[in-house]
Amino acid sequence: MQRKQFWFVTLLLIAALMVAACGGAATAEPAAAPTTAPEATVAPTEATTAVTETTATTSTTTVSETAPVSATAPVSETAPVSATAPVSDTAPVSGTTSAAPGNCDLATDGAFAGVDPHGQKITWWHNHTGAREEKLKVLVDEFNKSNPCGITVDAQSQGNYDAIRDKVNASISAGEQPAALIVGYQNDQEFYQLNNALVDLNPYVDDPTWGLSADDKKDFYASFFGQSVHPIFDNQRLGFPPNRSMEVLYYNATWLKELGYDAPPTTPEQFKEMACKAAAANGDGTGGYILRDDASAFASWTYAFGGDILTADGKDYALNTQATIDAMTLLKDMADQKCAFFLGDPAANANPDFAARHAIFAQGSSSGLPFYATDMANAAKESGKPADEWGVTAIPHTSKDPKQNVYGGDVMLTVTNPEQQLAAWLFVKWFTTPETQAKWDVISGYFPTRASTLDLLGDYVKKNKQWGQAVELLPFAYYEPQLISYTAVRDEMKKSFHEIIQGAEIKATLDALNTSASEKQAELMKEVK
Repeated sequence: MQRKQFWFVTLLLIAALMVAACGGAATAEPAAAPTTAPEATVAPTEATTAVTETTATTSTTTVSETAPVSATAPVSETAPVSATAPVSDTAPVSGTTSAAPGNCDLATDGAFAGVDPHGQKITWWHNHTGAREEKLKVLVDEFNKSNPCGITVDAQSQGNYDAIRDKVNASISAGEQPAALIVGYQNDQEFYQLNNALVDLNPYVDDPTWGLSADDKKDFYASFFGQSVHPIFDNQRLGFPPNRSMEVLYYNATWLKELGYDAPPTTPEQFKEMACKAAAANGDGTGGYILRDDASAFASWTYAFGGDILTADGKDYALNTQATIDAMTLLKDMADQKCAFFLGDPAANANPDFAARHAIFAQGSSSGLPFYATDMANAAKESGKPADEWGVTAIPHTSKDPKQNVYGGDVMLTVTNPEQQLAAWLFVKWFTTPETQAKWDVISGYFPTRASTLDLLGDYVKKNKQWGQAVELLPFAYYEPQLISYTAVRDEMKKSFHEIIQGAEIKATLDALNTSASEKQAELMKEVK
């Protein structure tokens, strides 16, 4: 344990030096948060959501469970956490949230025989703020009042994923106990488990008394359900999926029609042509595509060009393949031709500029949908003109089908005692029921992780058309790495992306990035072994 703690502290120091070297860049959370929006990241209301193109479909059919996924089920760290957009109080949700389990009779056999969760108090460090946090409190209070075990959950916002990671790391390093429930990404889970800080959820999921039924397990999208199973830790399930977001391309449909296009781009060539035409129309260095250089954008464009950022066996990085070279070449050419541009403020979000017609395309998390809706509506109000129609679509791709970067944090149980751990699991089980997920999706704007949840959303999908457009892309889900080194590597990916756009030689930059990333992974794997 002493050796592990030594490595842990050493890694924290290395991470701090890397952040300083990159100008303070940490794991970015680029989802759009407009300065004008009054509340938290949530699903857009009908009143503020602009109508999408008439050709867009909004089917509520459950998505396929055979979506292509990465072998190691990786995930991005870019889903938004701090936000200020309106919450819909009126979006229909069928059904009521049920307490789980239906009773609190103790197990008489199995791994949890005699373990009593009655009366346990659970602290949950989560990442939600503003109006989303307030409505989350209502859901949690519902559980506290209705669960038959008398469990009480105290949901405490920590601001964002980075803050939670720092707090958990500090607790582990100091030999202190983090909260019984925390949230974070899959690569965070591997880092925490270097010190055996997390509970393997497989025994809970499979328990005949407290676990999930066979039908429940099948109801989770297979790609999400297996995402937190970690081969390097003997296939322990170190987290559980409450929700997901997706990397999408935002487009101004009205502006595209004015330029002579009836649909958004599906190929990189179409994307470049449309962006350059919009830039020429503005004639002031804006109008095209707002560049984003974080790791999730890096990964998304590599996927769009048919590649991956992992080796075939999923154990190491592949950040310098021809797919990434081609993607970076496209974006660099667009920047050189003034068809793509960075915002002047690196910390700014794209949605205000998108709404003001400074860009015909922007890219980001689907959790940014309510922000775009708010800003589009505000722009129309200020101009006195009808609101532009807008929508979301897949990242333009070279293959027949898209390959969408889907990501999201998991809830994790930290090692406490058998009674607290069981109580925490019972809350997680309740929070991921279809009934609760349906309410949470309306509050948060996230996607569900269970197929049957869509059946409970009533007219919500039809009334929130852009959300429906994004949901239809879930069958094409793909993920970023869950590798233990990915938090640090993400920062290097961002730095390399930015350097390329600024003129660095593409292949040489990517080769150096890949070498550095592989070395970091190899070093951390020594500690695991």
